[in-house]
Amino acid sequence: MVFVHLKKLKETLVAVQQLDKNMNSLRSWLAHIEAELSKPIAYDSCDFHEIQRKLDLQQVYVAFMAEISGRLCTF
Repeated sequence: MVFVHLKKLKETLVAVQQLDKNMNSLRSWLAHIEAELSKPIAYDSCDFHEIQRKLDLQQVYVAFMAEISGRLCTF
């Protein structure tokens, strides 16, 4: 009986350690994305396609950050 409890405790510890590692990776990635979003936008050329491309890229970042934030808040 004690062996079963020790095994479950070890499995739980490993799972928590893996979760902590994954959360640290996610925090690092989110910090990188936030830094990218806070940079001023520099255009190579001032035409509609360049502006639209930059806008689309920012919208992808923002949408993904919102999705990740929503998922984190539900736990």
